Amino acid sequence: MKPRPSIYIEGLEPFIDSDLVYKPNPIFSEMESYAKIKNIPIVTAATGAVLSQLVRFLSPKRILELGTGIGYSTLWMVNGFKSARIVTVDRHEEQAKALDEYAKKMGLESQMDVTRVTASVLEYLGDESLWLDVDLFFIDCDKITYPTIFRTLWPKAKKGASFVFDNVLWHGRVLNPDPKKPSDMAVMELWNEVKSQVSEYTLYPVGDGLLFFQK
Repeated sequence: MKPRPSIYIEGLEPFIDSDLVYKPNPIFSEMESYAKIKNIPIVTAATGAVLSQLVRFLSPKRILELGTGIGYSTLWMVNGFKSARIVTVDRHEEQAKALDEYAKKMGLESQMDVTRVTASVLEYLGDESLWLDVDLFFIDCDKITYPTIFRTLWPKAKKGASFVFDNVLWHGRVLNPDPKKPSDMAVMELWNEVKSQVSEYTLYPVGDGLLFFQK
C-alpha cells in the first residue's frame, strides 16, 4: 500500500498526531506503529480523538461501526463512552481480531460491550433488524460502498440517529476527482447525496476528513 497522501502541508500531520493529540492510553501509539508496519489503513490519532469526543458528547446506547480495521477507531469510541454497545463489522477476520488483543492490553476488555462481526458490510446491512435501532453509525470501509450505505441507512434510520463518515476529503482528491477511479466518484456521489438530502452537516477537517450529520 502506498503511503497515504495528507491533506496538510508536509510534516504537519505527523506532528499533530505525535505531539499535539492527547492519547488516553499509550497502546494507541503501539497500534499506530503496527498498522504502519503491516500497511493497514487506520484513522489518524487526531481523527480518533475527535470521534471519541463526539461519542462522549452524544452518549449513544448503540453504535454500528462499518470497517473494523485493527480496532483502532473502535477503541477510541470505547474511551469516549464505555457504556455504548458497539457492533463492528469487517470481512477480514484475521485483521479485525487484533481488536481483542489491544483491548486486553488497554485493560478495557471487561469494561466494554463490543461485538465483532465477520461479514461483508453490505450483506450485513441487508438485515434491517440489525441496525434500525442504532444511535450512531461510523462508516470507514470501502469507499465505493459509501453511496449505497447512505442510501440504505438514511431513509430508515431512526430519528435522531447520528452518522460519521471518514475519508470524505479523500486525500484531497475531492478537488480534482478522477472519473476513471470508482473510489473518487463514490466519495463525490456521497457528498452529492448528503448535500441534497441532509439539512445540516459538519465537516471536521482532521485526518482525511470526518463528515457528521444527524437524521
